[in-house]
Amino acid sequence: MTKVKFILTLFLGALFVGAVLAYSFTQPFYPDAVQQAIPQEATFVFKAENLTELLNSPVCGQIDSALGSGNSLRAIAESNEWKRLATASEIAVADLPFRSAGRQKTWAAASWVGWRSPWLRWKLEAAEGGKLQFLGKHAVWPVWEFDAPELAAGLHLTFALTDNILLACLSENPTDILILLDTYDGKLAAYNQEK
Repeated sequence: MTKVKFILTLFLGALFVGAVLAYSFTQPFYPDAVQQAIPQEATFVFKAENLTELLNSPVCGQIDSALGSGNSLRAIAESNEWKRLATASEIAVADLPFRSAGRQKTWAAASWVGWRSPWLRWKLEAAEGGKLQFLGKHAVWPVWEFDAPELAAGLHLTFALTDNILLACLSENPTDILILLDTYDGKLAAYNQEK
């Protein structure tokens, strides 16, 4: 009887580990899911099928000017070894209206990472310190801020990672990323929902 219990326990343990690995690394692709995190109030939304399409679009120039002098999205993408994890598929970029009496527009981006999400989270957690600071969690989603003196004065670049989507927000208010997370969680209306 003990041998049967041992074999059953071993079988159930292996089944559990297999289920966890399958869920973690085989997430199906959901078309247009990147727009699920863009708030309904967005005044402009551009969806690219990949990073190359985004870099070759006119939107790239607008983002470059928002980043400040000497910064470009293309240079950031080319200098970053995380590019394959963070921008392998669909990307949505949005211009959000002024939330307060700020001088700069808020730019939001959502990138489908799917099964790469656990790997990207581990890389972000390993990179904490220096320019990347962990700000805490909103609901269950971790939030980081990239503190770079090269950014335009008064702007904050924040990141959040959900189960399938990497979110980024360039704004004067570092809490603007929470609007994207609340939209993704369904607490606020999304851009791809009927108005």
